[in-house]
Parts: sequence; C-alpha cells; structure tokens
Amino acid sequence: MSMPTHPLASLGRAILDHVRSGATDDRPLWEAHFHPEFVSVEGSGESASGYDGVAAKQKGWMDAHTMHGFTADGPYLGSDCVVIGYTIDVEPKDGSWPRMTMREVGVYTVDGGKVIKEEFMYEPMG
Repeated sequence: MSMPTHPLASLGRAILDHVRSGATDDRPLWEAHFHPEFVSVEGSGESASGYDGVAAKQKGWMDAHTMHGFTADGPYLGSDCVVIGYTIDVEPKDGSWPRMTMREVGVYTVDGGKVIKEEFMYEPMG
C-alpha cells in the first residue's frame, strides 16, 4: 500500500528547489506560493511583512554578512506547515563575531494554499 501524497508536498518541493537553485530574487517564489502580506520572523524577533518589507529585511541581512556556503534539506511536512533545514557558512562584515557554520530551520505556515508566515529558528550561538 502506498502513502497518499501530502497536500503540502509540492509547496515544500518548490521552496526547497528555489533555495537550492541559488536564486537571488525570491519574488517569483513569493508571487507563486506566498500570500502578498505574509510575515517573516527571525529568531531574534525581528519581523517584516509583505513582499517589499521582507525583501528589505533580506537585503539588510545580506548587506551585513558574507555568505561562504549555503545548503538546504527537507522538506519536512506538517499539518499546516512546511519546514526546511538550512546550514549556512557565514560571517558578519563588521567582524562582530567570527565566521561560523549556523544551523537553522525555516517554518512556513500555510493557509488557503499560500504561505502566510515564515519563521526562522536557529541553534543558540555561544
């Protein structure tokens, strides 16, 4: 007997394929799979909403850090969410902490077939 296809499997695969592609523009992914006013929350509590707000938050992070490597695994499927695991080799451009390999998960909450919230949770640093 085979398992039925999970209703969020194609969404999970689309997110994973996008991040693995190395794309630098997330807007096509968002427009296809995210609600226009989705909320993005970092483990620190910083948040932004909507395509433009989240794009500005991402740009700020990328401007402040050098990415040396990035991998993604999953997707892991829940009843109303998709989880992607990330491993990031990163260092801040201002030298405020040393280069490190960081593990985090992105939890993408879905309602009505669209991501309404993404939340990034990471291992404690230090």
